[in-house]
Amino acid sequence: MSGAAENESLYQDWKKLYPRYQKGFFRSIRWALLVITLGIYYLLPMLRWERAGNLPDQAVLFDLPARKFYIFDLIIWPQEIFLLSMLLFLAAIALFFVTSLAGRVFCGYFCFQTVWTDLFLLVEKLFEGNRKKRMKLDEGPWTAHKWAIKIAKHATWMLIGVLTGGVFVFYFADAPTLMGQFIDGTAPFPAWFTMGFLALTTYTMAGFAREQVCIYMCPYARFQGAMFDEDTIIIAYHNELGEPRESNRRVRQENPDQVGWCIDCNECVTVCPTGIDIRDGQQYQCITCGMCIDACDDVMASLAKEGEATPPRLIRYTSLVEIKGKKPRFLRTRTLVYLALMAIGIGAMAGYFMLREPTHLNVIKHRQPVYIMQSDGGVQNNYTIRILNMTTDTQRYTVSLTGLEGVSLKSDTADGYDGQGNPYFDVGSGKVVPHKLFVKQPRKLGKPGAQEIVFTMKAADASGGSSSYNSVFMRPE
Repeated sequence: MSGAAENESLYQDWKKLYPRYQKGFFRSIRWALLVITLGIYYLLPMLRWERAGNLPDQAVLFDLPARKFYIFDLIIWPQEIFLLSMLLFLAAIALFFVTSLAGRVFCGYFCFQTVWTDLFLLVEKLFEGNRKKRMKLDEGPWTAHKWAIKIAKHATWMLIGVLTGGVFVFYFADAPTLMGQFIDGTAPFPAWFTMGFLALTTYTMAGFAREQVCIYMCPYARFQGAMFDEDTIIIAYHNELGEPRESNRRVRQENPDQVGWCIDCNECVTVCPTGIDIRDGQQYQCITCGMCIDACDDVMASLAKEGEATPPRLIRYTSLVEIKGKKPRFLRTRTLVYLALMAIGIGAMAGYFMLREPTHLNVIKHRQPVYIMQSDGGVQNNYTIRILNMTTDTQRYTVSLTGLEGVSLKSDTADGYDGQGNPYFDVGSGKVVPHKLFVKQPRKLGKPGAQEIVFTMKAADASGGSSSYNSVFMRPE
């Protein structure tokens, strides 16, 4: 007994899968989405977009050196990095919402691993043939013909990987310029490294790991079941219609009331990209791609052609509630909670962009010393102000102060003063410029202790916007 325990492996041996290509309704949907998603990914960096001023004309550009994200007419500045957190939050909630409604449908149709794996499987089919031919080729000896086929397939896989990595880099630099640098070999090392790394990972994950990524590497496969309930739409096999299984046609025709519709052909297994048998019930490995539905529908259609009664759909998108004969509820507590969270997140982002000011003022009061007594009896407080210009042009900002009587504002770095003695500063596009500001008040005009004040900054041009900041002015008690 102890010897058997010592020889028992804690890991299942990997067995290469040969999923059969299956035509059908859901296969057509997956091909359409593959073309759309890959088309967007590969072509979007090449799209030009005219912007005012001396700004990049690439429609989508994540300019890390300049710390700006250009997304069509929208420019995201470094100070708005919190928007990325909000976007990730919305993406997660949207994924949870879709999962609660339709299971792992995202995995089956939109996940990058699924999309690129489908593309690699198409290349494999074009070079090596259908499922049986691929299995026969792998089992056969290494002839010159086999070497030629394998080299051509892997070369095509690697080419797709290189294109994938190269296009990804194009999102972070001017695409035509970087493409020319790749061609003549003058591209910077980070670009070469990133392209090479992504090319290798795409080649490995889509060419070899495939279902292992979905089953073992992806954390979503492990926790998505917690978002399921009996109303969640999943792919399921209807036991009450298919069982007991009978493959013998004569037995089926002679005893139609004693057998189920399933003929145990295993077509649903051979087309599954993760190699499971959907007839075994709900399994976390199922990515809800619908290939088993297309395969089973074809088999059921062939039975009807052979003279049998029109068979029902044994495998379909359904829910546990529907299997029990009840009507599923799409709007329920968890879906409403997810919808509410998405509405709050989207509303917050929309509100931010609607109220977004093109400039921002930040004021930091110096604490050492808290205040300075002047020789003429006045009291001075020192501040550091930071002016952010989020417009596409250089702006002139005038800083004023309210809340104190008879104050004067001075700065060693001011570009000038207006008619009221308020300093103004010229700030370039996208710049965050700090300046020291000295605020002085005659002693006889002020009150002892802390007083609330408001700094106001306004651009000379209306496009520059305005901003304000609340602070305090300290005087001796």
